[in-house]
Amino acid sequence: MKKEQLQAELDTLVATQAGLMAIVGSLMATHPDYEKFQLHLTGLLEVMLTGDAGKRFSETQRQQAREFVETLQHLNKAPSKIEPLATLPNL
Repeated sequence: MKKEQLQAELDTLVATQAGLMAIVGSLMATHPDYEKFQLHLTGLLEVMLTGDAGKRFSETQRQQAREFVETLQHLNKAPSKIEPLATLPNL
């Protein structure tokens, strides 16, 4: 595989991860039962990483997965009413 092709695939993976992080973050912040979602996410991650499925992951991959989820868990719950245009003057 050529260096340019490998870099293009890596760029795609990084962009995809950023997009997925935005999507999942938005879903988490607006979930109707935010606290339950957070608890379930933590439990499911540990089951995935320490159970049969996790046997295929290296210790580095496990740590990176935990850090990824922890980053998402620092998102705050979205307010009940979101008005993105409220700060704009009436035109």
